[in-house]
Amino acid sequence: MQNATIAPFHKQQPKSVFIIDDNAMMRSMMRLGANEAELAVLGEAGTAQAGLARCTQLSPDIVLLDLGLPDGDGLELISEIKARCPDVFVIVVSGNNDQGVVQSAVSRGAMGFIVKPFSIGNITDTLVAARRRLAARQ
Repeated sequence: MQNATIAPFHKQQPKSVFIIDDNAMMRSMMRLGANEAELAVLGEAGTAQAGLARCTQLSPDIVLLDLGLPDGDGLELISEIKARCPDVFVIVVSGNNDQGVVQSAVSRGAMGFIVKPFSIGNITDTLVAARRRLAARQ
């Protein structure tokens, strides 16, 4: 009898990020953090409306979301993104770390919160942790 070799089962690893922030420099830092976390950046948007449309179209694994957008409430956008893409992992990136804002973000479906200013290392570490959490629930 021959020994059969069975390939190990590998879970599909979350691998994509979408960035929504109205500041181009912040988007660039988030993109660098995503690249260091070995995640593909599917795209980015500077407004709530464009971000929601593109997230719906692209279905990323993770969304990095600024709350202070010029055309909409970032907290409300969390709810809208989660309604259209319920499995997406939303990470808020905001200069507002008021406890009420953090609690509201979490109650609407945010899974993480990064306070600005941040380092690229903060983004990378948070994205690696998010990827692991997503992989564990698959």
